[in-house]
Amino acid sequence: MSQNRLTLWFGGVWIGAFLLLQTASPAAAAAPAQDPQTALSALEQRLAEQEARVAAARAALLRASESAGRPKTSPPAEVERTFTAEHAQFVAQLDKVRAMLLRASGVDLAVPQDLHSSVQALRSAERALVDLRSKYFAQVEAHSNAWRPEQLAALVRRGLPEAPPPALPEELTSYFGEPAARDFEDHQGFTVLFDGKTLQDWDGDPAVWQVKEGAIVGTSTWEHPVANSYLSYHGTEAKDFDLKLEIKVAEHAGSGIQYRSVVGVPWRVLLPQMPPTQPRWLMTGPQADFFPEFSVFSGQFYSENTPLGILAWRGQVVNSVPGRKPRLVARIGGRVELGNAIKLNDWNQYEIIARGGVMMHIINGQLMAVQIDDDPASSNNASGLIGIEIELFPGSVSVRNVWLRKLR
Repeated sequence: MSQNRLTLWFGGVWIGAFLLLQTASPAAAAAPAQDPQTALSALEQRLAEQEARVAAARAALLRASESAGRPKTSPPAEVERTFTAEHAQFVAQLDKVRAMLLRASGVDLAVPQDLHSSVQALRSAERALVDLRSKYFAQVEAHSNAWRPEQLAALVRRGLPEAPPPALPEELTSYFGEPAARDFEDHQGFTVLFDGKTLQDWDGDPAVWQVKEGAIVGTSTWEHPVANSYLSYHGTEAKDFDLKLEIKVAEHAGSGIQYRSVVGVPWRVLLPQMPPTQPRWLMTGPQADFFPEFSVFSGQFYSENTPLGILAWRGQVVNSVPGRKPRLVARIGGRVELGNAIKLNDWNQYEIIARGGVMMHIINGQLMAVQIDDDPASSNNASGLIGIEIELFPGSVSVRNVWLRKLR
């Protein structure tokens, strides 16, 4: 028999099975038995038709394998198990197809030796194609745009596409490639706001704010409790910017990062029996909240010392327009689940991105809240100062590695 018989079935097996089912219908069974040679000729013609389909499928597989690059790893265990299960079903189905084929031809397998050889060649071709599919998937898995195991398994269940998409030309990869990995330590274009040694350009209550072990530390104790006290940076003002810092809160204190804020505005709500704080050490404006003990607040968008209050709770994207109540636009995730990204009594990476009316709060690489303020007159949309808060007691707030990339 022809060597090309090793490429049989694959792409045309389901079409072939359909045709064979038609041939094996009761009407066909009732037809007079064919001469063995005539039946063999008919079988050879059907096999030749399948051969052409398989050759096309095999060529597509080889092209896909070449475009996927050299394999670096073997397929994951999930894919191996999927192939094992699928192969068993594959062989069982083919046995049924062969039986129908023999019944339809009216030829005894033991009589025409050529037919026996054809069936054996068909079996070899099927196994060769299964091996080829396995190698193809292994190469795809090792590719830079590798599929996850569950995606591979789904593709195996559906079967290979007739013509896998060709590899993208190098000049087009930027349109469909993944972005560079997040790098919190990337400070290109940033200016450091805290030198790790002094509070130069910072203003706050010296009884509360000090530099300890390379960090800004605010302390509130039973002996010297603090309701609200802020350390504000006066080296620059900013409206559109990226701000990165690390923050840690101990015991029962709370904190937040002020931005686009002002100082000196009289406090709207004073806690009873608490010593007053000088207006110069109070800040009014947008705040990225950080209150680990009351975890539900950390990451939210809060307008400090204004009637606006909480605008975007953690897990929310909220839009504000003049004359209307703020409206939920989308959800980022569950408020409780997002809290799992916050480290207790440890350093957390906090990033604030402000562009026009859009303000984003990110903790440890997890987006927490987005406020979109479309009111040009809103206090949220004014250029202002950056600052750090401590509230309640006893406890402390520590901040280090403060970097600002100011756009305007």
